Amino acid sequence: MSKPRVNPILKIDPEFESRIPPLTEEEFKQLEENILAEGSVLMPLIVWNDTIVDGHNRYKIAQDHPQIIYTVYEKDFDNRYEALAWICNNQLGRRNLTQEQKRVLIGEQYQAKKMSHGARDGFRGNQHTHLVMGQSGPLPDADAHKTRKQVAEKSGVSESFVKRADRYAKGVSAAEEISPGFRQEVLAGNIRPTQKEMQAIVQGGAEECRSIIDQVFRRGRKSSNAMKGKARKKLPDVTLNTTADGDEHTVTVDSAVQQFEWRVTRILQGFDVTFEEWPQLIDEEQYRSQIVATLQDLKEYILHIEGGTRYEWNYESRKIAL
Repeated sequence: MSKPRVNPILKIDPEFESRIPPLTEEEFKQLEENILAEGSVLMPLIVWNDTIVDGHNRYKIAQDHPQIIYTVYEKDFDNRYEALAWICNNQLGRRNLTQEQKRVLIGEQYQAKKMSHGARDGFRGNQHTHLVMGQSGPLPDADAHKTRKQVAEKSGVSESFVKRADRYAKGVSAAEEISPGFRQEVLAGNIRPTQKEMQAIVQGGAEECRSIIDQVFRRGRKSSNAMKGKARKKLPDVTLNTTADGDEHTVTVDSAVQQFEWRVTRILQGFDVTFEEWPQLIDEEQYRSQIVATLQDLKEYILHIEGGTRYEWNYESRKIAL
């Protein structure tokens, strides 16, 4: 990187910006409040040829408030594909991402790295050349494998996950062509298309693709409405405990239910992540039997709850005491 510069006028590349999961309205407002309180942007913006590769939101806030000071560091890339790969990797390293966001970013990072390889071998894109797969031809199998391995190791996933992420990202790109804004909705976490749906979009005809896209959006709206309904629903407060100072800690029954649902969802998402990264845990019988044995306690847990009772836990054997 070169020496930092202060408050230069920068360019925004829509393709670069689209690789960054958007902030919610609340997150953007909080970022703006923090910057205004400091009087400057504490984290430098990263640019390539005066084009932002990291810091789009901070730059927008600074432009709205001319008194804000920001610094810029110039980063060197051989071509725009290296820049795109860097952006994806940078977002993967600094965000709490949904599984869908992770798939898109890893898939696009892999695609950009492949294109960067092709650019170094002949075709050289600049910051104005869009990412179109196949522009420099497919990579040899050995090079593609090497690239997958590099992305997998950097992202902390398996190579098979990178393969699936590649297909998923291609499906999102195909859906974006049919329904502009689809990609940002995925990155914003508003819709959560499945791996099968995105693969079907890549392979299907236009009519089938539109049907799948409509289904994804309907599911997203249904989920959003359900969450809004839960937020509106109120039940009486229930006192849980009292502190030594006499302060009562109260929650609603509804909030306790929502907290439980959130915890279970996080557990199930954790299962999904594990099975996505290690599909042999389900595909191969020797591993699947171990997984099923581990889940037996969960099965017993559910049976006790269905019967209206709690279970006793043996902490020494780490098993339910029957």
